[in-house]
Amino acid sequence: MKRYFYLTAFLILLCSVNLFGQNTNTGEEKKENKSYMKGRSLFGINFGPTLYAGVFDRVIGSTLIPLEDMLTSGGADITGKDMNRKHWAFGLGFSYDFAPLNFMSVGLDIGFAVGEMQIAGSKVNYSTIPWSLNVKFFFFKKAPFGFFLSPRFGGTAIRVKSSWADTEVSQKVSGETRFRSDGGFYMSLELGWRIQLFPKKGADWPVQVGIDVSLFDIGYYVAPWSSTIFNNSLFTEISGYQKFFNIRALILPRLGITLRF
Repeated sequence: MKRYFYLTAFLILLCSVNLFGQNTNTGEEKKENKSYMKGRSLFGINFGPTLYAGVFDRVIGSTLIPLEDMLTSGGADITGKDMNRKHWAFGLGFSYDFAPLNFMSVGLDIGFAVGEMQIAGSKVNYSTIPWSLNVKFFFFKKAPFGFFLSPRFGGTAIRVKSSWADTEVSQKVSGETRFRSDGGFYMSLELGWRIQLFPKKGADWPVQVGIDVSLFDIGYYVAPWSSTIFNNSLFTEISGYQKFFNIRALILPRLGITLRF
């Protein structure tokens, strides 16, 4: 009986020592993990979609997009109707990056843009959701600040809804007044620069602030997204440009702020 008692006591002592050792190691590992994780996460707000939504809004308000011709080609009678264009647009983007190594980071970008345009009693609403997965390789400085080259994989989901004041046009394009595109998929290459503000004074701050600038983003939609749009009879005026719509070529697609923590 005593033999079993001693054996049980020995096993309990052995387990206790083992658990104590594990707890001690866990504490050290937590400190190491905390030290490793510090400064490797970044959250960003991108005003690039805001900029492009504003540019698109200005283009809609100009004569570059022949809205009158598009209406008349669809059979609308615009005689005596108010041809003043009313329009608005807004967009914003968000990003999260993690730097597992000192020369690179991996990230997710997602944003939105919404808008509306009205003319001659007809109205078109649209919304887009751009997204991308990316890897940034940094040069000259350690990640996550400095110049970077980033291969990207993403898409842009698009939804458009229109209503027509002209009954004949409404009947003619019945079933075509709503369309959407899942955005296809593109592969691109981005060159950017992430600038750290207050690099000396703010080096020990728990949250560091930076400016995120992308100089250009060039690529191609390997799964085309524009076919849904050009299948609509209202866009026959610009159907000749369809092949160019799958080229992705953006200047300053990213212009925002980054918080590092």
